[in-house]
Amino acid sequence: MEITVRKELIWPVAGIALGALARTNPFYAPQIPLKVGVTAWFVDVVLILAMSWHPLTLRVGVLVTGLFLAVPCFLRDLPVFRFLLMCGMGFLFVVAALPLFAVPTSGFRGRLAYLFTWLGTCEVKRCARSFDAVSLRRLIVATLVHAAGVAAVKEVTPAGIGWLARWLAGGIALLAFAEMTTASHYFLTALIGLKAPALMRSPHRSASLGEFWADRWNPAASALVFGKYFFAPLARRGVMLALFAAFLASAVAHVLLLYMATKTWSLSLMWGAFFLVQPLLITLERRLKVRRWWPAAGWAWTMTALAITCPLLVEPLLQLSEPIWGTPDNVLLPTVRVLGLVIIVISFVSLGSLASIGGLVPPNKITGAKARAVPEIL
Repeated sequence: MEITVRKELIWPVAGIALGALARTNPFYAPQIPLKVGVTAWFVDVVLILAMSWHPLTLRVGVLVTGLFLAVPCFLRDLPVFRFLLMCGMGFLFVVAALPLFAVPTSGFRGRLAYLFTWLGTCEVKRCARSFDAVSLRRLIVATLVHAAGVAAVKEVTPAGIGWLARWLAGGIALLAFAEMTTASHYFLTALIGLKAPALMRSPHRSASLGEFWADRWNPAASALVFGKYFFAPLARRGVMLALFAAFLASAVAHVLLLYMATKTWSLSLMWGAFFLVQPLLITLERRLKVRRWWPAAGWAWTMTALAITCPLLVEPLLQLSEPIWGTPDNVLLPTVRVLGLVIIVISFVSLGSLASIGGLVPPNKITGAKARAVPEIL
């Protein structure tokens, strides 16, 4: 099985190499408008759907989607749009590559289910439709908190103590964004009668950093990539080695992602440093036995640790997004844009989950204490 996985890794690695070569080609450096970049994303979607039906064309599709990773680098627009398009292209690359490691006979829907059940570790199924008023209220409150955070950032002068207020307000806005993503997922999936894993799970409620990273903040990234292909293979040689390897991989990915959007090494390395600090804090957390603390104390530790390190994460994000915020007194525009982005992403993922139902039965759920220990430390 491990030999097969290693062989299949050749295809995504080759796809990334093709995209890098296209980006660094000195003979071709176009400057394309945003609408062309968005059109390229939809073309990429069509190619993935068209080439995912057969194992041979599936591998070719991985190479093609890898080549499409170069498209955002040529975008003639603000860095934030290059960043978002790169995230979109990266998601499609993962969609194209992960089915290589699914059951060969599973068919197209089975490969789709392999992705949306997070490699068969979660369950996607139909349920009774309902109007989740609680999630709707949480979405409204989170949106208002996000707007307040943006307003505070706009009001603060970044000088002296103003830097701390800026980073704190930005961190609150970021956590509110995560809650917007959480609430909109549960509201929308309940509305269409779907039970599916959420991209965010209210990270602000975490009682430890381990819980924050493994269970609440983008748990799909851990399940699909970093936990599966970086933590798990090294865990047998030492949990801490595997932990640092997973966060190192995440740091490298974030550095490259931000650099391709901003072409600024200082901001990109700052972003990567945030992820390199996390395993050190988790190591300290384990020695302090934070998981045995009262939940309120664990929450206070988690929020304090994140607040201390948040400038490394928040400042690059603020510099990336501020150019599209509009005038200093305009809070509605950036809030509506973020809410629209959240709804679009959740709708896309929910429809993909809906289409995958029945493709993987039963889901290959992780069982046993040893298996559960993997996400706990990440």
